[in-house]
Amino acid sequence: MKKHLWLVILALMTSCNGNKKQVVFLGDSITQNAVINSEEFKGFITLMQSEVDENIKLIGKGISGDKVSDLLARYKKDVLELNPDIVFIYIGINDVWHKYDFGTGSDIDLYEKGLRTIIADVKNQGAKVILCTPTVIGENSGEFRLGNKFKDVETMEKMDEDLDAFSDIIRNLSSEFNTELVDLRKVFKNYISKNNPENKAKGILTSDGVHLNNQGSQLIAENMLNYIN
Repeated sequence: MKKHLWLVILALMTSCNGNKKQVVFLGDSITQNAVINSEEFKGFITLMQSEVDENIKLIGKGISGDKVSDLLARYKKDVLELNPDIVFIYIGINDVWHKYDFGTGSDIDLYEKGLRTIIADVKNQGAKVILCTPTVIGENSGEFRLGNKFKDVETMEKMDEDLDAFSDIIRNLSSEFNTELVDLRKVFKNYISKNNPENKAKGILTSDGVHLNNQGSQLIAENMLNYIN
């Protein structure tokens, strides 16, 4: 009798684990770092996992350096095969930044076309889609250096214009496909304008002008949480 009862309990536990709501985060290094859980830094996925219901599983699928073309090559395996309930798509920094550093950025038409394919397939599978606009490359106005790559004022202005244009693509696609939208570019620019009186290139929401520090991670977590619970 005891053995039978234990088997029933084990079956129920397995069933509960199998019925967890799955939330996938598809993106680049910012998303890759979002699963970090160290004394020095806690990524936004880590922060959210501690806040959501225990039946919700958050899955980070970010790869450093990824652009939309890279997501197209892996979203079927990394997203569709998991049959998720919710998918956050957060991409665009490298699509802009790599154009100016390596000549390998994304044409804005390719960016839109690629996202359109991914969004349509994820929605057709029945998952809820949340689109996120890209944030910032440099937290200042003026010259900027990321690693050993220097950007003059003119280049910074062009990158900023590109980020605005790519963000508009995200906003328009969100409207077209009737998805949720986390306008992180707007959130970051508003926060930085209020909290960066010295016009620092980094250190407000990022560690290097692109990748998040703890405050940036917390800000993204706060803005994403409402779409999970």
